[in-house]
Amino acid sequence: MIFSVVFLGFYSLGIALFKDIPDIDGDQKFGIQSFSARLGQKRVFWICVSLFEMAFGVAVVAGLTSSPLVKIVTSLGHAVLGSILWYQAKSVDLSSKASIGSFYMLIWKVMF
Repeated sequence: MIFSVVFLGFYSLGIALFKDIPDIDGDQKFGIQSFSARLGQKRVFWICVSLFEMAFGVAVVAGLTSSPLVKIVTSLGHAVLGSILWYQAKSVDLSSKASIGSFYMLIWKVMF
């Protein structure tokens, strides 16, 4: 139960912050003080990626404290998912809404 709350807390916060990244132009134009408008796209993007990676780190640690089979499946599975997310994050072009949108969809796919 605690694992689920912590994992979903990190991941949900990352999604909540990430959804404003593509809208930064409109936010700035209309004076909306979103996190992205205040800190910049790149900084918020990497904060979000860090939150996602922390969620996967929690999952790996939770898996390591479980029975042997669960340990292998959970830890290895979440380590692989975290690695995929990190690898894809490095190739995101923050000047391209299509690239940001594609990564946003990946975030949801990895979660489910």
